[in-house]
Amino acid sequence: NTGLAGAAVAAGVALFVGTRLLSGGPSLAALEQESIPLDLALNNGRPTVVEFYADWCEVCRELVPAEYDVEQQYKDKVNFVMLNVENTKWAPEVQEYGVNGIPHFVFMDAEGKPLAAAVGRLPRQVLEGNVAALAGGKQQLPYAAVRGQTSSLAPPSSMVASKTSVGPRDHA
Repeated sequence: NTGLAGAAVAAGVALFVGTRLLSGGPSLAALEQESIPLDLALNNGRPTVVEFYADWCEVCRELVPAEYDVEQQYKDKVNFVMLNVENTKWAPEVQEYGVNGIPHFVFMDAEGKPLAAAVGRLPRQVLEGNVAALAGGKQQLPYAAVRGQTSSLAPPSSMVASKTSVGPRDHA
């Protein structure tokens, strides 16, 4: 029985590695790697899409294939910036753009002025429609304020170390 259980665990790990890590498909890490730095994006005269995300965000990961396709289609006309909300460096931007759920997209004109925001699980047509409008130099975007299912800004409680013991000096 121990051998069978070990084989099952090994098969599960191999399946995970094969489907998640070696799939070769787009990932949040790939989008982040191709992302333009925010300061450059806001000063290069092109419209910009800023996405606030976290690596643990399921909704963020679900949107990756559509985002990747849209980015590939418009990368010569529109900047794409990825800001991880877990990096405290981006705390001022999280506050400035009113990010209270992720993914949170901010669509900006060529001068860096926010024109629209979309939050949560978005249909592909929302992302594609807004990016196409930005690429065309439009100031009115077809989807100016869309909200879908989001993840909170904090990681799920299962990912946060919890305090399990109480010491004699704890006042909890």
